[in-house]
Amino acid sequence: MDRRPLTLQLDAATLARVEAAAAAEGLSVEDWMARCIIDALPSPGVAEDAAPFDLADPRTEAAKLYQGEQALIALAEYDRTGVSYPLEDVLRDLRADLEARLASKA
Repeated sequence: MDRRPLTLQLDAATLARVEAAAAAEGLSVEDWMARCIIDALPSPGVAEDAAPFDLADPRTEAAKLYQGEQALIALAEYDRTGVSYPLEDVLRDLRADLEARLASKA
């Protein structure tokens, strides 16, 4: 990892907590802080929420949370396998499934 310098100013009590947490995990303070920052950032390329200027988002908070969780699961699966599906194929299969279900009800 290409490391670049960063200086954090912490009060004594916070620094003591960070040092204790890092020591408990067998990490240097710098490595522990870097891991905390990386873990706190959203996954790159995932933006499932409405754009800030789109105030007409009709989704409920539960729907937003669920869709965000599903996007992270899908992204992790792609990162693990490298397998993706073209949108055209997915939509074709979805349409065929929908048509088959509608035909079975007729």
